[in-house]
Amino acid sequence: MDSETTLLAVLLILVVAAWLNLWRRHRRDKANLRLLFDAVENADYTLRFSERTRQGMGHNSINHWLNRIKEVLQRARDEQMERERYFEMVLNATDTGLMVVDERDNILMRNQAALHLLHAEALTHMSQIPPRMLADERLARHETTTMLRGKRVRIIALSNVEGELDNREVDSWIKLTRVLTHEIMNTITPVTSLSGTLQARLEQDEQEGKEVDGELRAGLETIRKTGEELLKFVQTYRQFTHVPTPAPALFYVRPFLKRMASLCAKPVSVSVEPADLLVYADESLMSHVLANLLKNAVEATTQGGEISVRAWADKEEAIIIDVTDTGEQIPADVAEHIFVPFFTTKPEGSGIGLSLARQIMRASGGTLTLIQDEKRGIVTFRLRLP
Repeated sequence: MDSETTLLAVLLILVVAAWLNLWRRHRRDKANLRLLFDAVENADYTLRFSERTRQGMGHNSINHWLNRIKEVLQRARDEQMERERYFEMVLNATDTGLMVVDERDNILMRNQAALHLLHAEALTHMSQIPPRMLADERLARHETTTMLRGKRVRIIALSNVEGELDNREVDSWIKLTRVLTHEIMNTITPVTSLSGTLQARLEQDEQEGKEVDGELRAGLETIRKTGEELLKFVQTYRQFTHVPTPAPALFYVRPFLKRMASLCAKPVSVSVEPADLLVYADESLMSHVLANLLKNAVEATTQGGEISVRAWADKEEAIIIDVTDTGEQIPADVAEHIFVPFFTTKPEGSGIGLSLARQIMRASGGTLTLIQDEKRGIVTFRLRLP
């Protein structure tokens, strides 16, 4: 009887010990599982559980599988992050502006093109975008609705149709100008040549002592001068239709802008960040563009006015050059046509300076835009080169 009691007592102790061991392992495994969940939730994948038992012998299968689960989740997250980086690169490489907006008008995502088209450095809410900008007819806008992580969102696509419209308009002007200059040259050249020949005959007759009609001489002189002035006028407009093909090369921006500023009749402050900023463009053509913009700035500023040129690289590594003056603001109806060929508000202006400058920028793969800040009282012409 005593032996049976002893045996039962031993068995009971073994059962209790086994149960306590299982209970402790259960608590430890439960704690490890909680640690794993917390680590995954906080994106901490450095956690690793020991796969050895406390005695240093044997294999802890629970910890082994917890480590395997962590590795699988880590690989899944790494792949997801890699896909997100890839999609972000693709989105930022496109010229179409894209924004993902939730039902509260929070902007969940936007690419660099959207910031560029909306002239913004950062966007987190639709209220930050002026309504007039979204209503701009130069921006084509398309919206679609979808579900993202269980929430309804809007995907807004923006594209700039101004460039396409401007290109068509400029092409039309170029074709028209070529036809007109061709016809004028063909008509005026023979007249000018003939008047010169007749003048030479009159001078010869005068030298031979023959009587020469003074009115005839004056009339031929008028025809000759008018013809030469008209030919000079046509030659000026020919520049608009024959923009040279750019021959780009790397050059430093700072000394280039300093040289251009030194040619101005008024002081010009120059700021370049960083000081060793390089640009890949045709320096000769850029000189023409800067000279035109600086000339306009000098004419626009009154005594005491300021002119500045600032250059830097934006987030897309494009080179930006701002030519700014404190002259009068350009009226909206004038600003709308300021780049149209032959449009001018100056009594003796030709109307090809800014249009030719924009043509050069387009041929160089860049842009030329007008930016006005009424509050600060400044007018800026911005050059952007990729």
